[in-house]
This record gives sequence, C-alpha cells and structure tokens, in this order.
Amino acid sequence: MVKIERKWKYQSYRPDPGSLAADPNPPKFVPWSPPGEETIDQGGTTGKLEFKKPPIKLDLKIQVTDGSPGRLDISAAMNLPGGKQFTNELQGWFVPAKLGEEVGESNPLVVRGSIVQTSAAPADPQPMYTTGFFVLEPLQ
Repeated sequence: MVKIERKWKYQSYRPDPGSLAADPNPPKFVPWSPPGEETIDQGGTTGKLEFKKPPIKLDLKIQVTDGSPGRLDISAAMNLPGGKQFTNELQGWFVPAKLGEEVGESNPLVVRGSIVQTSAAPADPQPMYTTGFFVLEPLQ
C-alpha cells in the first residue's frame, strides 16, 4: 500500500466554460483552485486541504485502494454559515510524475484524477456538478 501520510501540493483545473457539451474542438482548461496544501494525517484516513487566498480549509475523508495503479478517493467538506456545506468528491490514481519512467527518488508517485463539485461554491461560484481534474505532488 502507498504511504500517503504527509504534505502534498494540490492544484485543480476545470474546462472553461465550466459546462461543456460534446464538441470536436479541444476544451480550454483553466486553474480551478489556487495552489493548496493537503495534509494527510497518520493512518491515512483523514486530512485537511488548505488554500491561503481565499482562506478555505476543507476536512478530508480518505480511502486508499491497492492496485496497479493504486487509487485514492477523497470526500472534501467545509461548513458554511447557515448550516450549509461546500463539498467535493475526488478520485485519483497513484502514477509516476514522469510517465513511462520508473518510480524513484527523482520520479515520485503523484496522484492524478478527477474532481466533481457536489454543492454550491462559497466563492468564485461554479455551478454544482462542475467537473475537472486535480494533481497532488508530494512536498519535500
């Protein structure tokens, strides 16, 4: 099993516009989130994802599934005023940073995968069910 208890650099991207129909033209992707820092707690089942600007901190519930490649499932949630929550679901896979090369010190495992926003956004609103992709890279 992959050891995930550590700090990770987080970045997500989405198509622009957020809702895309099937189209023969390649979509344009834009940063969805600012760069963030994800901390996965000892045991690997909980953590936090924090963004500095705007200040946002999401609680994470994490599940890792062994396989080739290994899979990472994350439910991310933040309480909002009025008893509401901001929520996202992420599913990713542990793959080499440099695809096609052997994993090692200069080529660590990263997580690449998909994200779906499952509630209204608190800031810079995107519609519910906006989808995109994310990358987690280990911080040294």
